[in-house]
Amino acid sequence: MNASDPGRRSTVARRIALAVSAMWMSRLVAIALGLVLMPALFKSLPKAELGVWLLLSQSGVMLLMLDLGLTSTLTRRFAFRRGEAAGGPEEPLTAEHAQAFAALIATGRVLYRGIAASVGLLAWGGGLLFIATLGLDEPLRREAELAWTIICVSQAIALSNGLWTAVIAGLGHVAPIALLSAGMTSLTLLAQTAVVWAGGGLVALAAIGAAGNVAFRAAAIVYLRRNESAVSADSGKWSRAEAETLLSPSLKYFLTEIGAILLTRTDQYFIAGYFNPERIPEYFASYTLAFNAALIAIAIGDAANIYVSQLWRTTARDRVAPLVLKSMRIGMGLMALATALLLFAGDAIIAAWLGAGHYAGLPLMATFCAMLLVYTQQSLLFGFSRATENEIYAAIYLAAGALNVALSFMLAPTLGLVGVALATLLAQLATTGWQIPATALRRLDIPWRVYVAEVLAPVLALFIAASASMAVAAALTAHVGPLPRALACAGAGGLVALLGFWTLVLDRNLRAMALGRARRAFGRRLVTDA
Repeated sequence: MNASDPGRRSTVARRIALAVSAMWMSRLVAIALGLVLMPALFKSLPKAELGVWLLLSQSGVMLLMLDLGLTSTLTRRFAFRRGEAAGGPEEPLTAEHAQAFAALIATGRVLYRGIAASVGLLAWGGGLLFIATLGLDEPLRREAELAWTIICVSQAIALSNGLWTAVIAGLGHVAPIALLSAGMTSLTLLAQTAVVWAGGGLVALAAIGAAGNVAFRAAAIVYLRRNESAVSADSGKWSRAEAETLLSPSLKYFLTEIGAILLTRTDQYFIAGYFNPERIPEYFASYTLAFNAALIAIAIGDAANIYVSQLWRTTARDRVAPLVLKSMRIGMGLMALATALLLFAGDAIIAAWLGAGHYAGLPLMATFCAMLLVYTQQSLLFGFSRATENEIYAAIYLAAGALNVALSFMLAPTLGLVGVALATLLAQLATTGWQIPATALRRLDIPWRVYVAEVLAPVLALFIAASASMAVAAALTAHVGPLPRALACAGAGGLVALLGFWTLVLDRNLRAMALGRARRAFGRRLVTDA
């Protein structure tokens, strides 16, 4: 069966659609429960303790980026081999290929153990030194130190869990691993919410996070054994040669991630240093809304990247560009809609969510929206380019990160919280914001004129239409409460989104199919009524 056969193409398309749906579901569930946890944190924790928790938890998330790029590289390597194995990704694994996968798992496991131990210990020591500089009172300092210790152990476990995520996703089980992650994240967030309402503090929150990482590890291993029984982690052996082929692209990825951390994950440290941890919550509230919108938009790329890797190693490489263009339309369209909503109703959303007094202002929200719109485009194209093992972005990301830090030192003292966010936006525009799209489109063989015509122009039209409809809705509901105003703007944007989905996402064949099914369903109803 050829990789370009209609049957196989249909199967891959269904798997991509299922993976995207699962990824969106997992992101939406995690975001929704995170939004439930935030009001509990704001209402139950003292402001200083809340600021410390946001600082520690975000630092813990940052540790997951320090896996030397191994998770991404292993996932891609499994996807390459799955695409090459037995005639294509839809065929069963042979014993020979299963043994090759087992050897890759065994090598990865040794590498992950070393990375997890090293990152955990270094982060623990550095974190304790940083906590000592915050000027906290003695009880809060001790609680923060213990919570950070637990977070470091927890994130070391989460780092090593990257092996099982890479294996399962690389073999094509993108939807199941996304749903599994969503389930464990949901349980963790629900437990943290309950503990906060019951009066728990930093240590309890950190301990629940660690328990969630352990549970995910056990569930992932069980899933792999039940669904890919031919792939045994115990039958493989460490291979130095295999490790060297993994570490070369992984280290390039790692340098890229260091730049990404400097670019997008340093804001809280400048706020804590120039102001104090109590200013972090108001900044974090607006950032969370914009960043969550970007996560939802980028999810389509996270799901489709696996299939780009598989197609890249087959005779069906010509299907990569259409897949990328459609994914970009969806992802950028979603972010454009979210940007319009946050600009016209961001204050109402935060007031309805956290209560009055937590909105940091339109200038900061507008800066976040612009920053994350650029971030969404570069992240999607970056992921698609990287899916072909095009690891060329370390230098530009390091330059962007260094520029962000330098600009933050200059802008934070003069412009306050807006200056911290503006530094990231300007650093992106000067570096990654234009260079990543240029190199990625060249790698994927997509001309700029095609990208502008099929992605940027329709997304801009969608943004203008959504902004106009939400501006009218906001004006008509200016004197009502925050929740009705937020719902009115979301409803107006939703109508535009439906029209945009119909015109931008569905192609001619899918629109004809949808109309045909609607006519048949309507015709059956008429017959039944008669």
